[in-house]
Amino acid sequence: MKFIVNQKILEKALAHANLVIEKKQAIPILGYILLEASVDKGLVITSTNMDMTIVDSLKCNVISSGKYCLPAGLLYDITRKMKPGIDITFEYLSENNSVQMASDRASFSIHYMESDGFPPIAEAGYKISFLMDAKILKEAIDIAKVAMLQDGSRFHLNGIHIHYENDFGSSKIRFVATDLFRISCVSTHAPSEVQAMDPIIISKRTVTEVLKLIEGSEEKTKISVSENRISFSLSSSDDIKTEFSSRLINGTFPEYRTALDVSNDKVLIANTSDFIEALDRVSTVVVDSTSPIKLALTKDKLVLSGISPELGSATEEIEITFSALEPLEICFNSKYLLEVLKEIETPQVKLLLAESNSSTIIEPVDSESLREINMIFAVMPIEIVKS
Repeated sequence: MKFIVNQKILEKALAHANLVIEKKQAIPILGYILLEASVDKGLVITSTNMDMTIVDSLKCNVISSGKYCLPAGLLYDITRKMKPGIDITFEYLSENNSVQMASDRASFSIHYMESDGFPPIAEAGYKISFLMDAKILKEAIDIAKVAMLQDGSRFHLNGIHIHYENDFGSSKIRFVATDLFRISCVSTHAPSEVQAMDPIIISKRTVTEVLKLIEGSEEKTKISVSENRISFSLSSSDDIKTEFSSRLINGTFPEYRTALDVSNDKVLIANTSDFIEALDRVSTVVVDSTSPIKLALTKDKLVLSGISPELGSATEEIEITFSALEPLEICFNSKYLLEVLKEIETPQVKLLLAESNSSTIIEPVDSESLREINMIFAVMPIEIVKS
């Protein structure tokens, strides 16, 4: 095996590969990546942790074909420390049974493992494939993930639920997450192929790595789904083709629609940035969820207040529009409410409220510009206990 590859392109591909490499390996080969060089296909780099797999295909000058497994972390560290943009030559040396990595005046002799020890990447048998704009996909996942459960206590909530929805005659693909205190629901136009897709749940780790891979991409992303796996395929401006596949979560996502389809008749409209800034300041004194933020609502005024036995108290007032004739007091976990509000990009935000112990619906107030995605959130308040 002998090939020549550009340092910049190789570094990016190896950064992708290391996304799925675990720091501690029960099986040594899982700390290695498979390099396959061929005249027809160029260089193909594969890494896996058995649940997730990344395959990068890149153009390079292949002089002789071959495939070997090299240590992922070491290879990446060497590559990123070499001079940017310089050519790197890889060559198998039979005399010392190693792979030589040489560039400029630097040369490394790296011990390898045989390729036949690398875990075989089985065909997933994808039944559904469709294209999504990478920018829209990233935005939808990024917004939906705000309500993901952050611990592994309920594995079926530790990710994002994706499914087809016929929304009053309009085909939508929905990205939904919940931690049982909040719901985030993002909808965008669904390609026709999505109608045949069964509902799926992608894991928190999948969400994290997909967002890294599609960051800054302007291309279409191909999404393929089988009974137990999902694949994201994309191309970059560096002529790198990446396929990231991951195991789906095997579980049943809770029925969330009833929590969003409520008849809350008390409408609060506020300036989004004013609301966020006031909530952020008042919550400074609130150290945990047992000391919630209280919202006191009247026709044209919102008073936010927080108190902590250890630190002190804070209040702030902002102007609002509130439709109810009677004042209302309601309490929230400040972190949950603040994280949701920060996803609202329109100048104004709408809160649909009922009673102090009923879920609150939060959504953007439509702006003049047409958005390609729609979002809606539900946040459970903290019930006020009156002494």
